[in-house]
Amino acid sequence: MERWLVWLLEVLAAPFLAGLVSFVYFVASPKSQPMRQRLLASAHGIVIVLIYALAWLFIVVGISRPSLFLPFTISLLVPGGLIVASFFMYKGPKSVHWLQVPNLACLLWTGFAGAMLITGQSP
Repeated sequence: MERWLVWLLEVLAAPFLAGLVSFVYFVASPKSQPMRQRLLASAHGIVIVLIYALAWLFIVVGISRPSLFLPFTISLLVPGGLIVASFFMYKGPKSVHWLQVPNLACLLWTGFAGAMLITGQSP
């Protein structure tokens, strides 16, 4: 496989999949459910995407530094909390909750890769 394709998959696979999970949650939510609840029940993946994008922004702009590790790590609790909340707020088919397995993998990848990006340090 081409090197650029491997790099592209490493960079984009997790945020794409997390965003897709949010999309599925939103679309599968019943239309009778209030829009606010539908959005909140499906926000977990989008928040993962935003955190990952922010980590990339910090390194691209050149403002990443080791002292940002703790705030970054704490920010990962937000999508974690939204994942838990989705189990209670989501009113669609319960089988959709199985998508939280890959979503958690995306969150872990975001934590791993994002920590290196946000601190400017890699192994």
